[in-house]
Amino acid sequence: MSGKRVLLAAEFLRGPATLTRILPLADALAGRGHDVSLAVPGGLVANIPTLDAPRWSVPPPPGYVALSYSDLLMHGGYAAPDALRGLMAGWQAVIDQAQPDLLIADFAPTAMLAARVAGVSLAAVGDGFSLPPLTAPFASMRPWDTISPDALGSLDGRVLAVVNAVLAAVKAGPMRALRDLFDGVPVFLCGFPELDHYPGRTEADWYGQVFAAGSTPAVDLDPGHPARAAVTEALSRIGSGNVVVCQGIEAVGPALLAGKPVLMLPIFLEQTMTLHRVTQQGLGRGLPPGADADAIEAAVRGLLDDDACRQRVANFARAYHGYQPAIAIDAVADEIDSLLSG
Repeated sequence: MSGKRVLLAAEFLRGPATLTRILPLADALAGRGHDVSLAVPGGLVANIPTLDAPRWSVPPPPGYVALSYSDLLMHGGYAAPDALRGLMAGWQAVIDQAQPDLLIADFAPTAMLAARVAGVSLAAVGDGFSLPPLTAPFASMRPWDTISPDALGSLDGRVLAVVNAVLAAVKAGPMRALRDLFDGVPVFLCGFPELDHYPGRTEADWYGQVFAAGSTPAVDLDPGHPARAAVTEALSRIGSGNVVVCQGIEAVGPALLAGKPVLMLPIFLEQTMTLHRVTQQGLGRGLPPGADADAIEAAVRGLLDDDACRQRVANFARAYHGYQPAIAIDAVADEIDSLLSG
């Protein structure tokens, strides 16, 4: 089989998490003989041909917390046809330049729309946050709150109207529901079902979480996290490396694989969704991001003394014994290789 042209597209970048997933996948596909390029906001990535992806640059209002995937789209350029039309034109230019046989989208919904209009084959890769369950309407991102089905349906309807207006302008057929964006698209969920951001997802194939290789640190917080100093003080009193203090999924998976419960101090919605799943299953605890050293010390000591929690974490580690991120990357690359040879 001769190599095919593959474009890996990212639109909604989430810190280093997206590149941590798509860069090794790009390498794996190139190693299988394919001509691989990237389209990411900001452009240049070393050693891989990279195009500058279109991005929505208007920040959401202060205090905004999304209700659903549709709500994320609404605040990411899908609130009005003119805005989405500009993003679509940008992605169409990227596709025209790359001329891919297959576009692989990692949280790149507008790239998916543009590829559909252009007749380019599609696949989607991501984790539970960027690949929502394909329900109509899209499910709530805040399962701990009571969000009415009408509110979720209204969001879907508003975004769907914008999408269909843009599709009509380019003489493309309408979508019946927003989930049709993924209709017929092979989806590769890179994560563990226990840590799915959405509880209760059904009919999903999980390939395993992709994270940066290396040892599991005792603390994994952003440099500007408001609790960094308090965490340092609390851990200096305890002197234990048997609990990982973190804020997001990037550290939770490796910690649990290492048999260590987690204390999460989330800042963003995505991180709070992960905390919800962690606490649901008794794999750790959570605190507000502004927690003081006393509260953090008490929570860590509570985890160290919680035999049931430590047993559940040990069971998680045992279930995935021997797992490495390369297993997920190779499995996804093999599946995509099969798609390209079909």
